[in-house]
Amino acid sequence: TIYSMNIFLDTEFTDFPEREFDLISIGLVDENGREFYAELTDYRQEACSDFVKQVVLPLLKKHPNTVWGNKFQVAVKLNEWLKQYDTGSELANICFDYNGDWHWFAHLMNMLPPEELVKNITATNIWGSLDPMKLDWFWKEKDCIGWKQHMALYDAHANKFAYKPLVRERNG
Repeated sequence: TIYSMNIFLDTEFTDFPEREFDLISIGLVDENGREFYAELTDYRQEACSDFVKQVVLPLLKKHPNTVWGNKFQVAVKLNEWLKQYDTGSELANICFDYNGDWHWFAHLMNMLPPEELVKNITATNIWGSLDPMKLDWFWKEKDCIGWKQHMALYDAHANKFAYKPLVRERNG
């Protein structure tokens, strides 16, 4: 039997795709709460939009278990983290709510030699499967402990919390 583990992904980047943009951070959390969070050291500060300068950048360098590195270094660490799901009996389903997040995940993974990549990965855009009321509630609750939107790891946690199939499972 192949078991599917949903892994929720979010990224922050310097600007929207209409212009040149760079990855700033990437966060993933699985259904059991296991996390991966990395901040990139090779993004171009000058490419950051005003929104990113005002909202995203102030949230960086605050998480205790952050992986720091350039794109390649982060890709290696992310692939190492994903190896836990490469058992042959587990399927890692990367859940994202914005296609740009998947773009950056795939871009990082494509930097590595194919023979080193984790197998058994699928991807699902879950935008239509997020409960907006659960998202609102999540941010109201987490704001009091300092969790802010547009921090990739916390956004991934929010999506995990609001993902309708898991909400139904929790509510029985």
